[in-house]
Amino acid sequence: MDILITIFAGLGLFFTGVRLIGQHLRQMTGRRLRALVTQAVTGSRSSALYGMAAGAVMQSVNAVIFLLSTLVSTGVIDTRKALPLIGWANLGTSMIVLLASVNLHWAVLTLVGLTGVAYYLKLDQSTRHRHLVGLLLGVCLLFLGIDFIKQGAYPLKDAEWLKSYLGSSSQSLTLGFALGVLVTLVAQSSSTITVVAMTMASVGLLDVPHGTAVVLGAGLASGITAWMLGHNLSGSAKQLVVYQFVLKAAGVLTFGVLLAIEHLSGWPMFMAACQAVGLSASATLAVVYVVLQILCDVAVHPFHHRIEHALAHHFPPSHEEILGKPRFLTEVGLDEAETALDLVDCEHQRLLADLPLYVDPLRAEGPESVYAVDVLRAAGVTVARECDHFITALADRHHSRDVLERTVVLRERNELIESLQETVHDFHQTVAALTDPRPTVRELLHGLTESLHMLLTLLADTQRQHEAEDLVLLRALTQDRSDMMDGVRRRILNLGDDLPAAQQQAVFASTTLFERAVWLLRRHVLSLGLSGHDEPSVV
Repeated sequence: MDILITIFAGLGLFFTGVRLIGQHLRQMTGRRLRALVTQAVTGSRSSALYGMAAGAVMQSVNAVIFLLSTLVSTGVIDTRKALPLIGWANLGTSMIVLLASVNLHWAVLTLVGLTGVAYYLKLDQSTRHRHLVGLLLGVCLLFLGIDFIKQGAYPLKDAEWLKSYLGSSSQSLTLGFALGVLVTLVAQSSSTITVVAMTMASVGLLDVPHGTAVVLGAGLASGITAWMLGHNLSGSAKQLVVYQFVLKAAGVLTFGVLLAIEHLSGWPMFMAACQAVGLSASATLAVVYVVLQILCDVAVHPFHHRIEHALAHHFPPSHEEILGKPRFLTEVGLDEAETALDLVDCEHQRLLADLPLYVDPLRAEGPESVYAVDVLRAAGVTVARECDHFITALADRHHSRDVLERTVVLRERNELIESLQETVHDFHQTVAALTDPRPTVRELLHGLTESLHMLLTLLADTQRQHEAEDLVLLRALTQDRSDMMDGVRRRILNLGDDLPAAQQQAVFASTTLFERAVWLLRRHVLSLGLSGHDEPSVV
């Protein structure tokens, strides 16, 4: 019983340490990691460096893939340049495996003491140091967990039933492979399962052949996990998760064939080399993991272009992805403050020009929209989010008073556009959900729809041309409409039982959304400023 409790406690410490390391490293480097990965596409050397760094920092290739999918979907990098980073990120996850193969017992105990001192000094409450302290705690728990597993498993090495199992037939290799697949699907980390297998091997609980089968199964499962986590992705993002699966499947198949050839032919190859060097069972499994990551990339390299074209053919960019890519924002544009400000303004013009498309399907004489409203909404949110990141980067890079003041205005406009997108989208959903409305309701909704479409179109033209006459007109058209909307609601209430409750509720919701849209439009108009008039601009 003591053995099982010790091993179970060790596993708990190990998994807790892995989670803490990932959480605090992402907090320490999350904002910078995006910029680093963007820079990685400039050349093959930087791609290798930053890909390995991303894998080592996040200790999850799936996390790297979803970071890349965000960059690809927003147009920061293209799929062709993102694919090689996945292979290097796989190799980067080897860092924790290599560290686990070294006996760091005394170093870990020292680190535990230092971490305790850091908490005693309340460094964990410091904004500057709290993530570093949390990272140290994660490292301590991880390696303490490994020590616990070793101590708990050490007496098992003399167990007769275990020796009988390890000396069983080749069917055990199949079971080991299946075990590696199943446990990795649960733990979501092949490097974590490899470290556990290494720990078992270091105390004689697992021999090299069975441990190798577990590592290979874990490698295949990491590709399956990526596919499963990305089942709801589409377009270029789907290409990344499928590529990870192809990488892992090709690497595991290649390694398995090489090991089978060595075993059946007796030719000295990988295992013979490990024995010749004198590697322990634990170190051999660490090398197996690293070599597997290398073979994944080597196996697909001759077919890389074919795979790339096949992925692009079967998973083309979605409409949401195409619309969700900023057309004007570039990293180079941040170098000149005036240029960067103009680029954000151009992107805002584009977002405002798309708003009338939300209402077009509701109009009897309106053109049929090419894109679904939900697609427009999702793409608009993505572009607005990228504008916010761009504005933040601009404010961080240029500190002049004029630039900072204008970035505040731009951020306010960006928030207003996001609110407009949400409100107009909700208006569309509410009105479109009404089936066979009464003539009175149909007439009312037609008036609201046409009015909102006209205001949105006029705002888009005003944002683009900055004509003073248009600003004056918009200010007049966006005056407070609360009295008019209250009158409309009273008319609906007077209909009484003639109007079903569902339609009555939908009309009330549509009038509220229309009123909110007009209010947001007015705030945006005022933020544009109007020199030479009495009413000051509002930010």
